[in-house]
Amino acid sequence: MIGKASCETILKKALHLSNAEATDVYLLVQEPALTRFADNLIHQNVSHNNAQLHVRAVVGRRQGRATTNNLSDDGIARAVQQAHYHANLMPEDPHFNGLPTPGIQIQVPSYDEATAEFTPEARAKAVQTVCSMAHVQGLSAAGFYRTGTHEMAVMSSQGAQAYHLGTFAGLLITAISDTSAGWSKGGSWQAGDIDVEDLADEAIGKAVRGRNPQSVEPGEYTIIIDPYAVDDILGALSVYGMGAQLVQEGRSWMNDLIGQQAMSPLVSIWDDGTDPKGWPIPFDAEGVPRERVNVVTDGVVGDPVYSSYTAGKEGKVSTGHQGSFTGGPSATNLFMREGTHSLDEMIRSTKHGLYITRFFYTRLAHSRGCVMTGMTRDGTFLVENGEISHPVKNLRFTQSYVEALKCTEMVGQETRLMLNEVGFATSVPAMKVGRFSFTGVTV
Repeated sequence: MIGKASCETILKKALHLSNAEATDVYLLVQEPALTRFADNLIHQNVSHNNAQLHVRAVVGRRQGRATTNNLSDDGIARAVQQAHYHANLMPEDPHFNGLPTPGIQIQVPSYDEATAEFTPEARAKAVQTVCSMAHVQGLSAAGFYRTGTHEMAVMSSQGAQAYHLGTFAGLLITAISDTSAGWSKGGSWQAGDIDVEDLADEAIGKAVRGRNPQSVEPGEYTIIIDPYAVDDILGALSVYGMGAQLVQEGRSWMNDLIGQQAMSPLVSIWDDGTDPKGWPIPFDAEGVPRERVNVVTDGVVGDPVYSSYTAGKEGKVSTGHQGSFTGGPSATNLFMREGTHSLDEMIRSTKHGLYITRFFYTRLAHSRGCVMTGMTRDGTFLVENGEISHPVKNLRFTQSYVEALKCTEMVGQETRLMLNEVGFATSVPAMKVGRFSFTGVTV
């Protein structure tokens, strides 16, 4: 960490050096540490730090940007000059209404001292537990345990001033046999929330039950999916359509669905950057406080998230979701409402279907409906007459995620927090989906 005072000194220096009509600066500091393991052995322990300063200069209705991780006086001065130079090169943008006015900043708890001070020895001890448990079952364990801190700070010539400090921890495990694999993942901004033995049990149990999988025919199945697969669904819905820019450009799954009952009434999804049950960051790259946005409520599609630029196009106010200066607004602290059923109840209620741990290598096939192609991985099982029958080989799918959520029949009563890249998280339950299309079987 470089600390709040140092962050403010850097931002004030950049603003002081700017000769543009208006300027805002955004500083992101990350200090991750990672212990990676494979074949039941630690093979890498690394840590690094990086600080990126983003400068935006405004000249009339023109914007120019520059980014640097050289925080010396000369480095800051060059970035400020480049941003101003780039602004003068740009054409006038009739949709740009200037920098946003500052809002009232709130503080949210997302910093844990014990996590910030987590040592390589502590990570190694957790990894030792995982590898020992895998070895007892004749399995090979691989994965990583990461911990770290991140800081964000924003200032603008319009008076915006915001600072946030957070921590993160995440453990990912793959347990591997000659013919199977099991997977688990846990994360939090508090390392103490991660139950190492429970995650190891989960991955190991799936690998043991998944030995010697059999082929099944592709086609339409009822599926029960773990939170890991639901995380993939929400991540895709976020990237491919929850931001107002994609909606305005006609490239979002939300187009023509806003205000419509497009999903099951069991499905409610929202973004809330101030909720400590997720991975909160209370303001965006413009220093605008993040608001809760109800993206889907009881299956009815609501509003996208806005930056000041996209909000200005519609005469609205930013919801505080400008992710960076190089992209449009994005939803990054997502929640799906829990339901009333256990995973066992979902399985018992299924006559013929598949129980799936996670989706892998998913890619967008079509923006409308958020049609994705991908495959199952690390634990896929046939369900017959309310019981898990046997493991099956992985299948490839091409499926609209919107249609899948329309066919939701049950939602799990517990949610799990998934920390992905820094600043993006989902809190999601397991689900039962009545119809899901598989197009082929993997080797």
